[in-house]
Amino acid sequence: MRRAFDFSGFVAVLYKEILHVMRDRITLILALVLPIVQLTIFGYAVNTKVEHVGTAYLNEDRGTLSIRVLDALRASQAFDLVSSARSPEELRALIVRNRVKAGFDIPPNFSADVAAGRGSQIQVLIDGSDSNIAQSAFAAAVSIGQALSVQLGDPNGVKPTLIDIRPRMLFNPSLRSANFFVPGLVGIIMQLITIFLMALSVVGERERGTLDQLLVTPIGSTGLMLGKIVPYAVIGFVDFVGVLAAMRYLFKVPIAGSVPLLLVLGGCFAIVALGLGLLVSTIAQNQVQAMLLTFAITLPSILLSGFIFERDLMPPLLQALGYAIPLTYFLEILRGIVLRGAGLPDLWPSVVAMVVLGVALISIASVRFARRTA
Repeated sequence: MRRAFDFSGFVAVLYKEILHVMRDRITLILALVLPIVQLTIFGYAVNTKVEHVGTAYLNEDRGTLSIRVLDALRASQAFDLVSSARSPEELRALIVRNRVKAGFDIPPNFSADVAAGRGSQIQVLIDGSDSNIAQSAFAAAVSIGQALSVQLGDPNGVKPTLIDIRPRMLFNPSLRSANFFVPGLVGIIMQLITIFLMALSVVGERERGTLDQLLVTPIGSTGLMLGKIVPYAVIGFVDFVGVLAAMRYLFKVPIAGSVPLLLVLGGCFAIVALGLGLLVSTIAQNQVQAMLLTFAITLPSILLSGFIFERDLMPPLLQALGYAIPLTYFLEILRGIVLRGAGLPDLWPSVVAMVVLGVALISIASVRFARRTA
């Protein structure tokens, strides 16, 4: 019977474990490097201060005072004027396509009305899908309008407000946070599940030796790879339909756009994520490494894809890294269809980027898989 506090053999077991850890160098490197990498990404990506919101404008007045309003917007830290619209429809379309988060519509005769002391209104369209950005843009727009009114009005404060900012929330007027985060969670869950399924399946078969048994059969490497991908693609698509149903009926998030388009593009993303899982399986030598690599992919994806924090607020290097993550484009597609009612003409840049990135990932994974199974 073993005693509770028997330290005999401690040195021998310690020596054995040290040798085991030192031999598995990939796991050791991942365990030591990942925390530093994750902390670095967290430190630079997490920015709760909303500023430099991408903004479009429609100047129907083109008078002196309207130019002054635009200059005030440019001088502020809150808005970046990145696009000029030619009509109210184009101004709204820029927000639907996620090119900007806010749009200022300066009406005709604005300069004349303000100069005559009658005052005038400026409509501000704000993308309400992200409640944090929407609230900050709302407050900043009203503040800029009040400051300009004070500068242009009677020093004694007798005259009424000359510049009346009228914000209008689009897509999520109640600023319900679930409408923004739940569609993003759908993308996160889809990526996590599909990568885990693919990577652990292939690596598990390699560890058990069943993959080697398959290789001595007439099955080719391409047939083997496709045979592994297709079942998990079906499972991933079923999961996608399930979480969409939960989003719609459990969390009461309405789908403003086309459901068939959303299902088709969700299926495409499932295949892309499976390609990423296959790539992980060609790098990992065991299931522990596969789990660590999946973790290494998932956390940067959450931070750099725009799931929580606005990507425009991140340093340029992290923004560039975000473009290499398929989830970045799928989140734009999800939120575009679900929240803004965007169609394929509005989303085609994100769709093309996701597909191109997916083809590249699957191609690299296929080559590596063929080499490892040769």
